[in-house]
Amino acid sequence: MNITDWFQRKVSATTRALTLLMPLRPGSGLRGSYESLAREGYMQNSVVHACVKEIAEAAAGVPWSLYQRKADGDLEEVSAHPLLKLFDRPNPFQGKFELIERCVAHLYLSGNAYVEAVGPESRAAHAKTPPTELYALRPDRITILPDPTRFIRGYEYTVGGQTVRFAPEQVLHLKLFHPLDDWYGLSPVQVAALSVDKMNASDKWNAALLQNSAVPSGALVSKKRLTDEQYTRLKDEMRDQVQGIANARTPLLLEEDIEWKEIGLSPRDMDWIDGLRFSALQIAQIYNVPPELIGLQPATYSNRREARKALYTEVVLPVLARLRDAFNNWLLPRFGETLFLDYDADRIEALSEDRDSLWRRAVQSHFLTLNEKREMVGYDAVPDGNRVFLPQNLAALDDTAKSPPSDDRDPPTVH
Repeated sequence: MNITDWFQRKVSATTRALTLLMPLRPGSGLRGSYESLAREGYMQNSVVHACVKEIAEAAAGVPWSLYQRKADGDLEEVSAHPLLKLFDRPNPFQGKFELIERCVAHLYLSGNAYVEAVGPESRAAHAKTPPTELYALRPDRITILPDPTRFIRGYEYTVGGQTVRFAPEQVLHLKLFHPLDDWYGLSPVQVAALSVDKMNASDKWNAALLQNSAVPSGALVSKKRLTDEQYTRLKDEMRDQVQGIANARTPLLLEEDIEWKEIGLSPRDMDWIDGLRFSALQIAQIYNVPPELIGLQPATYSNRREARKALYTEVVLPVLARLRDAFNNWLLPRFGETLFLDYDADRIEALSEDRDSLWRRAVQSHFLTLNEKREMVGYDAVPDGNRVFLPQNLAALDDTAKSPPSDDRDPPTVH
């Protein structure tokens, strides 16, 4: 190594160290916020619950395939391999569907998802030896330990007052883009927090409205001062005889010099329904889930089918690509450098119509070579495939066009 290369590497390492020595900014961890995101978002808000459930279950239902990269660069599918067994049964408590579902759900709730590889006890062997089990870890229990030269020194997992430290090679960290955080991803629920709060407040307001006879709050106005005994008795009668669902629209019996005056706003004045629908559509927009799939728009067979296709194309396939690249970068090198794991988009039923259309376009494209058509539909090239094959009827028309006209043609028939 010459002095120039050494100096450039030294400057690069110093710059990186100065950047990563900066401490985590306050509030960047999820230990205090994930519970509120999950509780107020997924557990209390029907739209967030439906969006996350649609994305996670759709992603978990897509089949995966393992390929072996040959010397010439082509991929050959592998039907039996220890990695496939690990993927199908990642741990004694979960299958592949539940593992992927939990990872995607964590990712779209907190912006972060963590997968632990359980294998040999030797820390140095983690990056080289295949793991025996995979576990999806709760994001709020994970703390990232930054390192000035390696970016991440490790991870701390805390539960029940006990903390376990993981080496960087033991944990796969998936995160959504965050413009202001170098270590943690941005939660979609945090982006939709205002709409979530409005929906939750609207639901609570509507429930309270029903519990108070389905009318807004009002005031009992007395023209004379009530004694303490009269005041207490009137409050008890209002609570026992008027409030509650069972007493909805029950007539109110008032004594002398007492009248009822409404001081609240009606549901029409608050425009509660339109506001609730707008907040719900905002949440669906943030998750990029078609509103027809979660009951926010009228759904027919045709537009529901198009909505399902849009969900896979715009949401599910990108998150599967994120998982594929992460697994190939983190997990696959432990089983062999020539292995490649990929999801099988051809077996997604919602995209079968587009796949059939692609095949028809490939077959009907007579100006393409055989190998170009095979590449168009996802197949490898074949020897002697760089030729253009024309159907016989097109070849015959072409030959006829090139031949000179004959003088002894039959005269046209006149009817």
